Amino acid sequence: PYQMTSTTENKEKLDETKKVEQPDKDANEDDSEEYAPEVETNPIPLINHETIDTLTQRLLKTPLKEKWEHIGIRHHFGINVPVFSLRTNDSCGIGEYLDVIPLIDWCKKNHFQIIQTLPLNDTNLDNSPFSPISSFALNIYLLSLRKLPGIENQSSEMNNIIKELTNLNGKPSVDWTTIRRLKKQWLQSYFEQYSSEVLESKEFQSYRQNNQYWLPDYALFCVLKEQNDWKFWEEWNIDISPENIKSLREKNKTQIQFYEFVQYQCYTQMKQVREKADSSGVFLKGDVPFLVSKDSADVWMNRHLFKLDKNAGAPPDMYSQSGQDWGLPLYDWQAMEEDGYNWWKTRLAVAQQFFHIYRIDHIVGFFRIWGVPKGKPATRGSFDPKERDKWVPQGEKFLRVLLENSTMLPIGEDLGTVTSDVRACLQKLGICGTKVIRWERLWNKKEEGEPFIPYEDYNLDSMTTVSTHDSTPLSLWWLEQKDEAKAFCKFKKWTYEDDKPLPLEYRSEILKESNSTPSLFHINLFQEYLGLEPSYIYKEPTLERINIPGAQLDTNWSYRIVPTIEDLLKNEQLSNLIAKSLPDQH
Repeated sequence: PYQMTSTTENKEKLDETKKVEQPDKDANEDDSEEYAPEVETNPIPLINHETIDTLTQRLLKTPLKEKWEHIGIRHHFGINVPVFSLRTNDSCGIGEYLDVIPLIDWCKKNHFQIIQTLPLNDTNLDNSPFSPISSFALNIYLLSLRKLPGIENQSSEMNNIIKELTNLNGKPSVDWTTIRRLKKQWLQSYFEQYSSEVLESKEFQSYRQNNQYWLPDYALFCVLKEQNDWKFWEEWNIDISPENIKSLREKNKTQIQFYEFVQYQCYTQMKQVREKADSSGVFLKGDVPFLVSKDSADVWMNRHLFKLDKNAGAPPDMYSQSGQDWGLPLYDWQAMEEDGYNWWKTRLAVAQQFFHIYRIDHIVGFFRIWGVPKGKPATRGSFDPKERDKWVPQGEKFLRVLLENSTMLPIGEDLGTVTSDVRACLQKLGICGTKVIRWERLWNKKEEGEPFIPYEDYNLDSMTTVSTHDSTPLSLWWLEQKDEAKAFCKFKKWTYEDDKPLPLEYRSEILKESNSTPSLFHINLFQEYLGLEPSYIYKEPTLERINIPGAQLDTNWSYRIVPTIEDLLKNEQLSNLIAKSLPDQH
């Protein structure tokens, strides 16, 4: 399945994707339907070169006034790390929810105020956090097993499973297949032993009642998935009339209770993480993918909210001549509006229980999305809505719904081809955009070598980073994207030596500069900071990468940090190096 954020890697794949052949055309199709990219001739200038005082006055007049007052209109510094990537002495082969608690202590010690994660939703058998089977349910395989109530009474069989899982901590990456098999087996035993007391508790009953919108449907969906050998729900041939759904719930009551019970344990642990963050002055930043998987509980029980005759994708451009078909359904915004946007409101209400800030993935999709008719090549798609003058009014309307129905502060992922009127709208609403230093270049000035944009020209209402979960981290970028690295060296007046690793002093300076731009937010991948201590990153730099977009690889979404967080808490040398990469006063 396609990961929504994969378009951010386009610039790194230019040489490769230029070779993609155009799809075969149907002789009966009209060539006039072929998409021709627009060239923006009169871009709207962004508000820039503001003082903090001027920016504060402007942001406090936007719909996000209260959120900005809570987070604070000042420079914030943070790390970005998937929960599954964490490693502690208590981990069971994978980073787990409660591993975030010692990470909060480490962040506080090192003057980081934000921890950003990837989506935490249940992905079933898929490794990608951007392919969940529910936009509400948490990933059950990230549960901290050793911290669950009553574990001291576990059977010898359960204890043996814990030992097997613990042995997986010796691996450099997440072994998802083994993790799923062993954790599912352990959780089923735990449910049989411990569930009766929990299911009858007031706390669980309250949780279940508060999550009626999605929890029963999700749990039933999981049960039916198992019963149908994990096939796509369109192949089930199951009637979803209220009468039949009621019958299915009664027939599968115990199996449904298992999934509800496990979700309650996930919720309880993530609430502990939130409470720790609140008491420590650290903000948690979540991730809300723009689109959802068609093979999900969301679409299965809410088909009226989606357009299932088209797939979302991307139009042809200079990086991908054939365009992209992501295989994900479009939203039916009219149906969403008629339903009072309950699906989106509930989704945000669930997320804000855990997070203070959230990344809006592919934010331009709220304005327009490329729709590809089923069975047609992506070149035959069209934007939805088709009318250019509807894009900004639509995007503003839908984003206002999000802003008015959540306590979280959003930060937009506005990478790739985004027109200036969209970015102007984001500024109007008080939403920060994202700046990846390696891609902040004047791409239209080819004759000048597409120079890097000076840091002082970054607008304050933005987030600066040196890399993303979809890009190469610095160590790999330096070796693989040589043209980019050489161009950056020219920008910096550095010397680039072929096939030599990124010098430590260059890494430190890149990080310090990323933390010194005018942007309000400065958030970098955890491994970029760990690289300041060479023993804390892999000798094989490909192991540092989180995801290669569009590639079906077992190594995707399996990165784990090298040291344990307990080791990091003791390492004063790394703390001193990190301190040098942060502004002197922050």
